[in-house]
Amino acid sequence: MDDHTILASEDNFGNVSVCPGGVVHVNLMHVSLKFLPQDFVRLCDLVAKAKQNLDTPRTPGGKPRLHLVPSETEDDKTPDPAP
Repeated sequence: MDDHTILASEDNFGNVSVCPGGVVHVNLMHVSLKFLPQDFVRLCDLVAKAKQNLDTPRTPGGKPRLHLVPSETEDDKTPDPAP
């Protein structure tokens, strides 16, 4: 890896480098991935889209929540005595 050019590095996380043959190497902890330059660009676009979706607030899906509203009771229906 001495002949690789480091493109980016993050301490205790990983790095991205390119070898003389043009292959982009992504090294993260215990995972190493190799990409052709155009595929690496596609990966970057994919990750950027994922980050954007992660950052946007999500509305909870599924069924609407039930809200209970107190109803009138029989006592509320009786008119006030005349003065």
